[in-house]
Amino acid sequence: MTQALTQVALFLFIIILAQILKRIGLFTEKEGSTLSKISLNITLPAAIVASFNTFTMDYSLLVLIGYGIGANILLASLSYLFMCKKSNSLKAYALLSGSTYNVGNFSFPFIQSLFGAQALVAASLFDLGNALMTTGLTYSLAGSVAQGKRPERTDILKKLFTSVPFITYLVMITLSFAHIKLPLFLQEWMMAIGKANPIIAMLMIGIMLDIHFEKSWIKYSLGLLSIRYGLGILMAWFFIVHTDFNQIIKTTLVFVVFSPSATSSVAFLEKLTDQNKLASFTSSLSVLASIASFTILSLLVA
Repeated sequence: MTQALTQVALFLFIIILAQILKRIGLFTEKEGSTLSKISLNITLPAAIVASFNTFTMDYSLLVLIGYGIGANILLASLSYLFMCKKSNSLKAYALLSGSTYNVGNFSFPFIQSLFGAQALVAASLFDLGNALMTTGLTYSLAGSVAQGKRPERTDILKKLFTSVPFITYLVMITLSFAHIKLPLFLQEWMMAIGKANPIIAMLMIGIMLDIHFEKSWIKYSLGLLSIRYGLGILMAWFFIVHTDFNQIIKTTLVFVVFSPSATSSVAFLEKLTDQNKLASFTSSLSVLASIASFTILSLLVA
């Protein structure tokens, strides 16, 4: 228990420190954006590679990809229904802010530190399904909804195959099933780089937190977050009671369904609509809610 609480406390300290340094002017959102790019394109892929190289793949775990897709579809459907009578831009906001999961930058550091390689591989498989939706189908669908048109297949594929974590997942899963290991020196390099991901991710989250808001935003944000965390409780119950995975994988799945909305959703909405500030507020609230959820979960599983 002490180790789990110490790890959570460390991450909270880093988030708070980054937020304080931002408020006194040492950091800006520009640095947060830079850290996000470093994490998504360097340290997160390295952590994924290192984890897959220390784990023997089990075909039965492929169902976790389906769970990642299914969780997104459920959240997207409920979020869209919540906003179905609103403007196209708010419907697009609901799809991206309501249904996506920030597994890579938020949940991975906790899971990596608390439960090790097996848990990180399980989270990676869930996140592969999540990435298929977040950076592909949901992003394209939100763009089409915002513009009042149907999504295009080429647009979905283009968005997917320009995502470095998504490509890393595909490569490492393929190598795992082919029983191909990377050279030892490359494994060591990836492990060293991947160890930096938790710190970089927590600094990024602290810098990107923004609680400035307008009154009209509260009902939208709280509505979507109620759907997200209410469904999270139901999915956690399902994974614990109705699946046959070992305890580590069950625990990992419980953690990931309490992940906040993806930070990429804010950037996507900035391109698609005028709702990026509302999305940023919702994303920040979801981070705070997920920090509280992860703290409680850490106490329960410690």
